[in-house]
Amino acid sequence: MFNSKTLLLAVASLILLGSCTKTGNTGATGATGATGATGSTGPSFIGAISGHVSLFDQYGSKILTGLHNVQVSFNGTSAVSADSTGYYIFGNVRTGSYYFTATNNGFGPTRINNFQYLSDTLNRDIRLSAIPNFSPLTLTATNITAGDSLAITFAADTRARNCIVFLNNKTTVNGQPANYLLTYTKAIPANSTKPVTIIIPIQDLTDAGLHTGDIIYYAAFGYVVNDGSSYEDLTTGKTVFTPLSASSATATITAP
Repeated sequence: MFNSKTLLLAVASLILLGSCTKTGNTGATGATGATGATGSTGPSFIGAISGHVSLFDQYGSKILTGLHNVQVSFNGTSAVSADSTGYYIFGNVRTGSYYFTATNNGFGPTRINNFQYLSDTLNRDIRLSAIPNFSPLTLTATNITAGDSLAITFAADTRARNCIVFLNNKTTVNGQPANYLLTYTKAIPANSTKPVTIIIPIQDLTDAGLHTGDIIYYAAFGYVVNDGSSYEDLTTGKTVFTPLSASSATATITAP
């Protein structure tokens, strides 16, 4: 049973609790010199983001040298080089949302988008694939009953590689999201000089918004095995393909 003293204490406690408001840091400037991080209201912590960089050649095999040449950029401002073992670290990171870009001469650049750092040390590993040193020699497109048939030729190699074909309804055709509607990847057998064949089904063309009589533009590139550099474009949800051969073979055809 409450007496008057107990009741007064209870009322005072309720008033005190009602007057308290939780506050916190609304975001972070990130690592030293980095800006642009965002975060919801709440506790803010300071720690580090670290990881390991792996390099791969055009055949998908790991490269163990030259790791120190990789540059990792934090939120587009602060940058560090990986060490000889591929290890990198950013210190003085506050709670927030960040992105990384990683570059190395001769490799397709990559980006890690919109990851959340909370506290302590966060690990983010990075993979980079080499830009292929081979390009397609020819690309031929032919209408068939099932859709389009593509034949792509390459010089022979003792090891298997990949090729990739981009399809668009405008003349600009490459690995950027704005410049392709569809993509197709195919293995190039080792020691083969025979054309690589890819069939583009009519339904694929229809699903891409193409109709009979529309002009289709194809571009074929040399492509790496087990691509590690390509990443998602957050605006379109499509892949940004970066480790592509320096040149392409193209073909134009009317949609069947």
